[in-house]
Amino acid sequence: MVKEGGGLLSSCVTDAKGKLMHRVWLGRRGDTVLVFCREDNKEAVEARLTKYLIADDVEVRDVSGHVEGNDFIFPEEWTDELERVERGIPKWGTELKEGMLLHEAGLEDSDVSFHKGCYVGQEVVSRVESAGKVNRRMVKLQFFGEGKLGDLYDDNGRVCGEVTSVAGGIGLGFIKRVAEGNRFVSENGMEVLVIS
Repeated sequence: MVKEGGGLLSSCVTDAKGKLMHRVWLGRRGDTVLVFCREDNKEAVEARLTKYLIADDVEVRDVSGHVEGNDFIFPEEWTDELERVERGIPKWGTELKEGMLLHEAGLEDSDVSFHKGCYVGQEVVSRVESAGKVNRRMVKLQFFGEGKLGDLYDDNGRVCGEVTSVAGGIGLGFIKRVAEGNRFVSENGMEVLVIS
């Protein structure tokens, strides 16, 4: 539930197949629910919300010139990349991309309610939740040397994942479900350990 008082609730806008379209943050001022999103996709978010509007007494409009994001706390906006990676927070454009399943990035615990309302893609998201299987999942990585973005390989030289963010000796990335163990090798031949 979105509560009055400055805190924001992270959420996702999904398509009919339960795949990520946008990540948004919800805030509240009185009877108004505010939807915060990246500046470069505010028209797309507004169009998507308007398309599925079913209540007569609801209006969707851009109020970005009237509401300051500084009035709210954005827990997912980290200026320090090392802190973001240490906390395992996915970032749009690196770990989060349009068309991925929410469960791949671990957003099912923070961005989805399995107990309230209906939304586009709910059946697929719920099915993935009950089956508990995705083809890949986001993980935190530890490098034994200088981390590098790119593919991860198993002992047989097969691509089994990818590194998407690097900060110091740690990183974030994705490991395929079929990958075995927790030690892999990066593109530059360095050992990489999955730590969560």
